[in-house]
Amino acid sequence: MNKAIKTDWKTLDMPEETASFSIDISLTEGEFSALQNGHIPCEMEDKWFEYFENNILYIHRSWTGICIYKVQFSTDRRVEEVVVNRDSEQYRETNIERDKVQVMMRINSLCGRTVNGELMLKYIKSGR
Repeated sequence: MNKAIKTDWKTLDMPEETASFSIDISLTEGEFSALQNGHIPCEMEDKWFEYFENNILYIHRSWTGICIYKVQFSTDRRVEEVVVNRDSEQYRETNIERDKVQVMMRINSLCGRTVNGELMLKYIKSGR
C-alpha cells in the first residue's frame, strides 16, 4: 500500500471557523506506522481521504475534499489536539461528543484496530 499524500486527492484547507477538543488516545509504534499511511478511497462507498503530514492526521470527506478534522500527534504517538471544522456550509455537525467518537473510529480504522459495536453505539446515541 502506498502512503497517501495531500496531492493524491482533491482537498480543501480547514476553514477559519473551527473548534478544538482533546481525546485520550495513544498508539503503539506499529499502529502509528499504519496510521501514517493514511487512506486513499477506492470506491464510492469510501467516505474519507486521510493523509499524515508533519505529525498531523488530516481527515477529509472524499466526495467534496472538505477538511473535517486535523489530529495533532505528539512525538510519543499520543493525540495532543483535534481541530474540527465548524463552517456550517461545509459541515453541519455541532456535537463535540459525536466528533470525538468519529475521530476515534477513524483512527481505529487506520491503525487496524477493530471498530467495536460499543463505539458505534456511542456514536449513534450521541446524536440524539
